[in-house]
Amino acid sequence: MDVAFECIPCTVKSCLRLLDEGCVSEDQREELLRLTLGFLAVADWAQSPPVLARELHAQLRKAAADADPYRKIKRRSNVAMLEHAGELRDELMHASDPFTMAVRLAIAGNVIDFGAQHLFDPVATIRRVLTADLAIDDIGRLREDMACAQTVLYVGDNAGEIVLDELFLETMAHNDVTFVVRGAPVINDATLADAELVGIPAHARVITTGDDSPGVVLERVSAEFQELFDRADVVISKGQGNLEGLWGAPRDIYFLLTVKCERIARLLGVTVGDFVVWKHEAAVL
Repeated sequence: MDVAFECIPCTVKSCLRLLDEGCVSEDQREELLRLTLGFLAVADWAQSPPVLARELHAQLRKAAADADPYRKIKRRSNVAMLEHAGELRDELMHASDPFTMAVRLAIAGNVIDFGAQHLFDPVATIRRVLTADLAIDDIGRLREDMACAQTVLYVGDNAGEIVLDELFLETMAHNDVTFVVRGAPVINDATLADAELVGIPAHARVITTGDDSPGVVLERVSAEFQELFDRADVVISKGQGNLEGLWGAPRDIYFLLTVKCERIARLLGVTVGDFVVWKHEAAVL
């Protein structure tokens, strides 16, 4: 999926939020914004948004002399969601359909995306997703495929939302799940440290993509990830960045996400803000 015109202002807004949140010093603000504008003016747009974002944020981290400028935001997101985990776990235990509720919680968590928008009121968002219609609802198909799957690959997205991924993993109770995080810090995407903090290793093996792109870029992933991606019976992909990177991948994938931009909305035939559980079938694209 190539970069579209509307990806450019979105990328600039992401940089502005980094500066506005005080993640860098005051005297670095102008330098980093100018760096962003200069980079986008000459960047190759014939590449996927995750590749573009990887290159830009590598330059921003270098200029800021900080390997993980979003660390405070990620910590805040993780802690905020962990405060609600116990209550949500109790609700799952008493739900009439725990699997469906857990899938919806995972989608609700996808709203925690600092790269696309500000942090949100987690309780209000969770309640809204638990009762809203899904614009694409393949939960039934996911349930059926999970029932006969020997292996599951679950590609995570952002810090904070992985608390709700953990609840989904706990609810699915599958004995062979691999959960995937980024290979190094980029924006607010989850890393090994985030997965460990929220308890993912209690329910799944945890690996990285082997790359620091904010989305899966198959040309850059590790051999370990590629092998698991190829052979897993079910692949679950969280978030818009992973969809952008895996669009057209030659295998079936379940995409779980909140739609955050007009371009993705057009491609999926939905509306910005819609909630989606979509089984992409390789033969369809």
